[in-house]
Amino acid sequence: MRKEKIFSIREIAKLTGVTIRTLQYYDNIGLVPLARDNASGRRYYKESDLTRLQQVLFYKSLGLKIADIKNLLVETVTPEQIGGVLRRQLDIFYHMLNDLKANIALIEASLVSLEENNRIPWGNLIQLMLSFNKDTIFKYKDIKYDKKTEHIFVKHYKDSKTILDIYWDWKSLILEAATLILNDIQPESEQGLMFAKKWINMTNKITRGNKDLLEAHKTSYENREQWPEEDRRLMEFTNYFIDKATKTYLTEQKIGSD
Repeated sequence: MRKEKIFSIREIAKLTGVTIRTLQYYDNIGLVPLARDNASGRRYYKESDLTRLQQVLFYKSLGLKIADIKNLLVETVTPEQIGGVLRRQLDIFYHMLNDLKANIALIEASLVSLEENNRIPWGNLIQLMLSFNKDTIFKYKDIKYDKKTEHIFVKHYKDSKTILDIYWDWKSLILEAATLILNDIQPESEQGLMFAKKWINMTNKITRGNKDLLEAHKTSYENREQWPEEDRRLMEFTNYFIDKATKTYLTEQKIGSD
């Protein structure tokens, strides 16, 4: 029978890239405890400890808390329990991703104003930002659609990342339209037409040329009284600008192609 190889804490630190201080901390809290040679008093890791340490490093890289990691390392843990913890962690990351996309949207709206008009309408923009709720997207789960519309949305938007991407593609342009309005930009102006092009591209990207999906979004829009208050108010505030800009843009495109 092959004798199990042993490693010093320094060897493991070198092998894994984990600092000696961190390994000592894991030992002190019983996460990856070192064994002790009773005769020499030497502390060491066994080969089997490496698997446990690799699991710890894997879960730590996913942002799990030490308490959760400890619970996942017990021998009686089931795949279902591991899956549950990982799904909860995934939800946390999606919330973090949502926050990042919200911040990016606000910055992009500010940059549009700054770069195109050399000014930011601070009073109105700050009021908009202070009332901005980054978690508005999560309120859509409470909206009740008719069965056909719900079926279409579920069919095409199957995962959280897709939903986040689509929502923030739309919301970013809504915020940009609001910024243009606050800067007294007319929808028929060059900036308005540039916006219209982005809005049409966004619509095509979201609907993917699918007529059923386009109709589902139209149904949602027609029933926007169900929307979260923030999005409904933003849509009502920007609606005329968006409609006028897109109609003008499409008219000019048609004239240019004749």
